[in-house]
Amino acid sequence: MGNKELGDLGEKHAARSLVLKGYSLLARKFRCRFGEIDIIALDKGTLVFIEVRSRSDEEYGLPYETINHRKRQHIRRVATAFQMKYGLLDHDSRFDCVSVIFDKNGNLKDMELIKDAFWS
Repeated sequence: MGNKELGDLGEKHAARSLVLKGYSLLARKFRCRFGEIDIIALDKGTLVFIEVRSRSDEEYGLPYETINHRKRQHIRRVATAFQMKYGLLDHDSRFDCVSVIFDKNGNLKDMELIKDAFWS
């Protein structure tokens, strides 16, 4: 399985899990000139920008550990663009991460939701 397919599958599992946890999905793969956010949702009235990271093994670390400073900056810019577009700048928000690990056969091995993974 290639990286894109792995990422898409991870996002699909993450979206399903978030809905089961009570999140209301607003957008998937929201794009603007600053980049893309995987999932945007509401959690008990809080606007949540969610980065999904997937890996096929843990040999090189956990998926969420790959969100570096530059990626966080991109996510913040895209989040602001989303809030401006929909008039939500005054809305409470946070940044979550879903870390997804698959086994060598592409089966879901582990998934972890990390709330407030980083700050705005």
